[in-house]
Amino acid sequence: MKIGKLQIFIHPFFWVFAALLGFIMGGSLIGTLYWIIIILVSVLFHELGHALMAIVFKQKPVIQLVALGGVTTYQGKNLNHFKQFLIVLNGPFFGFLIYLFAAFLLKLNFFKNPNLLLLISLFQIANLFWAVVNLLPILPLDGGQLLRIALEGFFGVRGFKFSLLVGAIFSSIIAIVSFLYRQYLIGAIFFLFAFQSLENFRRTKNMSKDDQNTSLTDELKRAEMFFNSQNFEESKKLLEDIINKTKKGLIFVEATHVLSFIYFEKKEFKKAYDLLIAIKDKLRNEGIVVLHKSAYEIEDFNIVVKLSAEAYKLVPTQLIALYNARAFAAINKPKPAGGWLKTAIDFNNLNIEGILNEKYFEKVKNSNEFLKFLR
Repeated sequence: MKIGKLQIFIHPFFWVFAALLGFIMGGSLIGTLYWIIIILVSVLFHELGHALMAIVFKQKPVIQLVALGGVTTYQGKNLNHFKQFLIVLNGPFFGFLIYLFAAFLLKLNFFKNPNLLLLISLFQIANLFWAVVNLLPILPLDGGQLLRIALEGFFGVRGFKFSLLVGAIFSSIIAIVSFLYRQYLIGAIFFLFAFQSLENFRRTKNMSKDDQNTSLTDELKRAEMFFNSQNFEESKKLLEDIINKTKKGLIFVEATHVLSFIYFEKKEFKKAYDLLIAIKDKLRNEGIVVLHKSAYEIEDFNIVVKLSAEAYKLVPTQLIALYNARAFAAINKPKPAGGWLKTAIDFNNLNIEGILNEKYFEKVKNSNEFLKFLR
């Protein structure tokens, strides 16, 4: 649905979650319908607060109503922290306006229908409750976003990390208290928030100030687009530029990964190896496999051995098992060499006699520890 400059999407799971929560709160068909109306209007009005302030700052907002509430994203020129803060704050402000409007209607004593009065009362209670809860300093709630923006504005990356830690602590406390009082749904939601905050905190340990540079982010996206379309030369130029500009951080690590994949595709294994070995403690899954294969190609068998189990877990193929067998054999480790060769044999279609005559197996092929796997 599009209203002027504003796009609104309502996902099916929003209705499912609204109906579930409505039934829990209402306990009857009429009560469930009341709560679905309350949830829809309240969440939509809250997100309109974010969206309208974004439009004031010449952004293009999109509202999505999803399972656990609403999300408003926007595109446009980069905004300073103060404007971001106002966009986030305007959501809870709009929710509080609903509370005030409902309180005003009740104060008038104009409506006499008990069902309508009940609906207005529920609107009042729900929006006051949600306005307070939503301002808790927990990501992804608005309170957590406000804390993040404020701390990020003053302290940069360190402020962002601290906001995640604060959110994890608060949400953990609320989850524990909720479970103690048998409020299992609330406890589960805040436990999820705590887990997400801790996971994001773990991921940001290698974050640098360059990771907040949108021009570098855009440059990386273009490089990845060229890589995915097999335009390796254009991708390579951009990636090398990013690496030279950054030297550390998440963008640097991602650019290093993609550049190593290009070199690997071009069979320049030493270059791929050199890039990945420099970030060996920050490798993602694809990087582990490429480093494993590149190390094998340049005969750094100690690295192959070190990554053997993890690489096979990620890519359980005959070739990986065979690489592992050759690497262990080359450094005179007959038992694991035999075990990995047996794994490779189990895939079938392997010339065992030819394999045993390879240079890698010279040191182990007469060892009983090795041979017992081939009997």
